Amino acid sequence: MSDVANHAGWKGGVYRQGDFEVSTDRNRLDRAVIINTLSETYWAGDVSPERIMESVANGFPFGLYHVPSNRQIGFARLVTDMTRFAWVSDVFVIDAFKGQGCGKLLMQAILDYPPFENVYNWTLATKDAHGFYEQFGFQLAEGKDATMQLKRPKKPVA
Repeated sequence: MSDVANHAGWKGGVYRQGDFEVSTDRNRLDRAVIINTLSETYWAGDVSPERIMESVANGFPFGLYHVPSNRQIGFARLVTDMTRFAWVSDVFVIDAFKGQGCGKLLMQAILDYPPFENVYNWTLATKDAHGFYEQFGFQLAEGKDATMQLKRPKKPVA
């Protein structure tokens, strides 16, 4: 596993750009922000708060933060074997911070996260954000209208 402290945009365990940073520190996650935001989405609106937090606990979470206010403003969760596949899920940026490049920062931080550098099959599902994910190389999976995939070259085993 790679050193996350200083790698591919990750410095001191965070991925920072201007006033925003991404962190994998579970202790920084704001339960209320995650539950309140996901409960308003089309994909998790019918999921109980307990189940939402269970999925966070069982996944690999990324929190997005506004540094000056120390406030969580976004989130994403991965389900992964950290070798061959990663399923990107529950991606959001709260409305007040949309349009400021925060979603791009979050996705780039995830794709640059050193422990995932060998993952070559990335998948996600979206009904309405295809264009957003296409800028990172995701494409619609054949025969699907919501599932998108990103295929990276397989790296040789060291």
